[in-house]
Amino acid sequence: MTSAIDTSLLSELGLSQKTNLRQAKDDLGEDAFLKLMITQLENQDPLKPMENGEFLSQLAQFKSVTGLDDLKASVEKMATSLQSNQALQASSLVGRWVEVPSNKAQLWEDVGMAGSVDVPRNASDVTVTIKDSMGLVVEQINMGPQQAGTQNFSWDGVDNNGNRYPAGEYSVGASATIGHQSEAIDTNAIVPVDSVFMGKVGEAMTVNTSLLGKVKLSDVKQIM
Repeated sequence: MTSAIDTSLLSELGLSQKTNLRQAKDDLGEDAFLKLMITQLENQDPLKPMENGEFLSQLAQFKSVTGLDDLKASVEKMATSLQSNQALQASSLVGRWVEVPSNKAQLWEDVGMAGSVDVPRNASDVTVTIKDSMGLVVEQINMGPQQAGTQNFSWDGVDNNGNRYPAGEYSVGASATIGHQSEAIDTNAIVPVDSVFMGKVGEAMTVNTSLLGKVKLSDVKQIM
């Protein structure tokens, strides 16, 4: 998926790839302009949709175009079609694993626990602390030196003394030693998607997980 406009369409409309929508509006009729904008929307990344301000700015370029009632109907139809298209794309996430910001993680009986930490700068040491529902530390994972970026961790549910912990929800925290100082860093959970909630036109699309409930599609950092 890409946010770029199909070059074949640009060629068909007699435009170069550098032509923006304002220029297109000046050179094209209403139908061709709508076709160009719809193509841009349909090919945007569902995880990075066009901002409302940008969308409204482009619609404002129609202020001198006649037939605003027809335009309104066209835009409403386009919005519904776009949402359905994004919902179809998002439905492919069901059953897949996604990485989302969270201080909770699930220990699965068969696959253990998986998560990640966001290291802001190169760190000489990174430690992940896992606690049970009572707030008691059940495991500490020393990840050692880590480069800046998102770094994965996993736990099989067995502590250093050989004790196996039951499947379920645990809290997760992490710290990094950067420049001889320890600081808390963000953690992410890796969880399966149970379903996708489309919502009304204009509402954020969400994915549903058993661990975290509804999560905005825009908050998904990675699809596994």
